[in-house]
Amino acid sequence: MNYNDFLTRQQQIKKLSIAEQKNFYEQLLKKKYDKTKVRILASFYYGQLFYQEGNFRKTIEIIEPIIVDYQSYPYTPKLLSCFNLIGVATHCETEYNVSRFFYETALKIAMENDEKYYYAFEYNNIALTYIEEQNYEEALKSLALAEDVLKDCDEEMGAYIYINKSISLQKLNRLTEALKAFELGVSQYHADTIVPDDVTRCAATLYYKLEQPEKYETYKKQILSKMDEMYAAEFMDACRELFECGRDSCDDNLMNHILRSMNQYMEKYPDEIKVGLEFAELLYVYAVGKMDKDAILEALEAKNYYKDRIIEYSKEKYIKSLQQYIEINSQISELERDALTGFKTRKAYYKDVAIIECDEEMCNQPVGIAFADVNGLKKINDNLGHEAGDELLAAIAKKIITIFQEAGCYRFGGDEFIILSFDKSETDFQNKLQKLSKLWTAECSASIGSVWLEHAKDIEKNLPVADEKMYVNKNHYYKNRF
Repeated sequence: MNYNDFLTRQQQIKKLSIAEQKNFYEQLLKKKYDKTKVRILASFYYGQLFYQEGNFRKTIEIIEPIIVDYQSYPYTPKLLSCFNLIGVATHCETEYNVSRFFYETALKIAMENDEKYYYAFEYNNIALTYIEEQNYEEALKSLALAEDVLKDCDEEMGAYIYINKSISLQKLNRLTEALKAFELGVSQYHADTIVPDDVTRCAATLYYKLEQPEKYETYKKQILSKMDEMYAAEFMDACRELFECGRDSCDDNLMNHILRSMNQYMEKYPDEIKVGLEFAELLYVYAVGKMDKDAILEALEAKNYYKDRIIEYSKEKYIKSLQQYIEINSQISELERDALTGFKTRKAYYKDVAIIECDEEMCNQPVGIAFADVNGLKKINDNLGHEAGDELLAAIAKKIITIFQEAGCYRFGGDEFIILSFDKSETDFQNKLQKLSKLWTAECSASIGSVWLEHAKDIEKNLPVADEKMYVNKNHYYKNRF
């Protein structure tokens, strides 16, 4: 299944039941072993199904293989979507440092590919992780960077940026600035429509600190009514913030309501250990305020229990291993990628052919083989130098990739290229070759021999056929030229 076929099929799949959609993507990912855009998209949509159900760990499991080996895949903006999906999934699992690692990597990839549209998204996401870690100064730095590039993004991104800015500013007790950011987010960027839950949480604490009790009570009630629907990170934030308001105002009913809600949450989700630690922290604060020695000891025991579990599942090693894995795969990818042309190497060609021959679906797909040899390279090297020859090779490669965007393109030798194009029909393949021939000039061209195969398993047997046709074409070229 090629990229366009997948996009067409995906629109049909969206109309099926969730179970049928999952089965489609699961089967597709089982059969595909090549590093293609199709696999990136399939992984994203498959992981998204579990994310929408709140199964964040399954989402991480699905997306992680793409993330740790991303250099081996062709670039597509959906690659950034994969990083953001796993980032938000780990965020929902309250693994904020891990989440930030994914967002920072996505930002790096976006910059490498000049995808300015995504800069504000990534800076805002990075800021969110700092907010959760209560590092509000760093959050504001990232949000300032997001503001600077907001012009390149959808205007609605402003809703996220200014509400998060308001949250950070009020945590630093810069209330006048916080109110200004909040009002800008609502009035200019319609945050109350785009991120209503974030607006509610932000408004409740902001209006409490500004001593506007009527507005505070309105937003507080809205938060309490929605607590059962919140995911872990959001739930923790809401509990912590309202508890602090209750503590400051000596609202015993509110603090008890929060503690009961957290207890019920932990009974329902006993593995949410970071929520458990927050629960224990608030229990301890409440017990100290009441001077209840037994409750203080019980809260301290709970804190130690959850801290031990968090250490056991430390994510620092996880981040380190991911970084090492990405670095290793980057080095491997460089070995299999020609630095001059950006095409895969001869070694990568044989590796990919072996994969095709072992894949039941791929080996039975039709494929067009084109063997290209650059014209006039020796003369240019002799007369103008090898630097000029390298420029010619790079120019030829650029013309090839312009037409064969979805194909496997390889630099097979010094001036030889192989193209493996999985088209629907021989006509489509030949049309591409004709389009490529129209890009040639007197100073920049290549002789090409091609063959169309009904089964990709026969690539190696028929490569010499394409090679032989290429030499016929080259002889014809020099005969007519001279």
